[in-house]
Amino acid sequence: MSAKPDFGVTEQTRPEEAVKLAIERERTAQAFYLRCAAIVRDPGVKKMFEFLAAEEGKHQGLLEREYDRFIAGEN
Repeated sequence: MSAKPDFGVTEQTRPEEAVKLAIERERTAQAFYLRCAAIVRDPGVKKMFEFLAAEEGKHQGLLEREYDRFIAGEN
């Protein structure tokens, strides 16, 4: 029997809380990839980690824009 992953979101989580959590997870992932890029010596692997970090930055930006548009705009 496998346990369900805990994403920190339940049926009781408000949408704005879920989006803020997603934004923070993107920041954490970006920091992780940047740290990996700083450590590795292989240029190809470094490039891959830098690409992944940039993608996480894009995700974060998208989530922030959507938060501003749909959630912050409701107030």
